[in-house]
Amino acid sequence: MQTLNLIDTAARTGIFQTFTRLLEGSPLEQRLRGKESFTLFAPVDISFAYLPPETFDSLLRAETDGILWDVLGYHVVPGKILSGELCNLCKTPTVYGVELTIDNTSELKVDGAKLLHVDIVAWNGVIHGIDRLLMPTNSAAAAAPHQSN
Repeated sequence: MQTLNLIDTAARTGIFQTFTRLLEGSPLEQRLRGKESFTLFAPVDISFAYLPPETFDSLLRAETDGILWDVLGYHVVPGKILSGELCNLCKTPTVYGVELTIDNTSELKVDGAKLLHVDIVAWNGVIHGIDRLLMPTNSAAAAAPHQSN
């Protein structure tokens, strides 16, 4: 039986360091350490290399505006949903308040992100590693200007 919570499990895997660093000190971090069960769609570290630097910087600067918490909350779904159950869903609500779209047409995807690692179980939920950061379309971070070099 797993004895670590979602945050500690994510940290122990060694592939979600950037995402867990973004969660540090947030109210969401405390929820993911608590007694409620959640499903966490966590971007693997390499996925941040493909994020435009302006977007990542805007997330860090936006911490005080709550934008970062919106983006982080878009990765968390109430309840523990294993990959076998995800295959049977079309949508699932996030703690951010909007739904993620599940697509199992050719491969399992959540809002267009491929699931790279599935069913990493913690005592209070499950983590699925995805290939990119999910951005809610109505988030100010998603609208950050993209500069070309």
